[in-house]
Amino acid sequence: MKTRIISGAVGIALLAVLLLLRTTVVFNIALALAGALMSYELCRAEKLEKEYALLAAGIIYSLACPLLTYTKHFGGLLPYIAVTFAYIVICQTVLLLRHKSISAGKFFICEAYTVIAVVCTTSLAQMVRLAGPYSLVPIIMTCLGAWVADSGAYFAGTFFGKHKLCPEISPKKTVEGLIGGVLANVVVFALIPLFLDTVLNALVFVIFALLGVCCCFLGLLGDLSASLIKRDAGIKDFGNIMPGHGGAVDRFDSLIYIAPFMLFITYMSMN
Repeated sequence: MKTRIISGAVGIALLAVLLLLRTTVVFNIALALAGALMSYELCRAEKLEKEYALLAAGIIYSLACPLLTYTKHFGGLLPYIAVTFAYIVICQTVLLLRHKSISAGKFFICEAYTVIAVVCTTSLAQMVRLAGPYSLVPIIMTCLGAWVADSGAYFAGTFFGKHKLCPEISPKKTVEGLIGGVLANVVVFALIPLFLDTVLNALVFVIFALLGVCCCFLGLLGDLSASLIKRDAGIKDFGNIMPGHGGAVDRFDSLIYIAPFMLFITYMSMN
């Protein structure tokens, strides 16, 4: 637990620096590198890291989308669709050429999850493009939605966990942990309006609390999806970039579905 807490503190410090630089290309580069690392970890987990055409396509795709978002003329939806289409065409071509030596199931897992991971990193980059200097709040809420619930579930499960949630996929997850994650998100999200320039009433607090609940369950979906891949691949973690926390996929899995959801919420709140 000590190692996990220390690594988490270092990660929070790094995140704080990146948030300060979110309107610069540094933020997009960091997201691009995180996406590329996730793509590599997925290929390695499925034992496809020596399929160099697939690996290169995944890394280039993961790098391109967050960086395109920063550009003035190519940051919209159309370039992203074009790059995603090109990635999928390349992947399918590789599969057809190498079908005798590649497991189609493992290949599709790697391909599909890479696309989902890039949706996550690009959504974070798009928040900055959409909200500019006001993007700090949605990005922080996105991170809180994943990591507060994760921490709440971890500590609640550690100290009170008795009933297994889904032992076939993630043996350590418990019902008590899920309840702890939901409660942690509800409390933290309900406090957020106090720090915003907004009208304070019961409805606002309820809406923010419900956002916290949604983020908790979306984070759980992402976490369990990654756990299922790990269980199928026979590995404990995708990597060891953060001692006690695993690899990039292990750290971003809870954000996978939360980031696009929060991008939509950000868009709706500005229109």
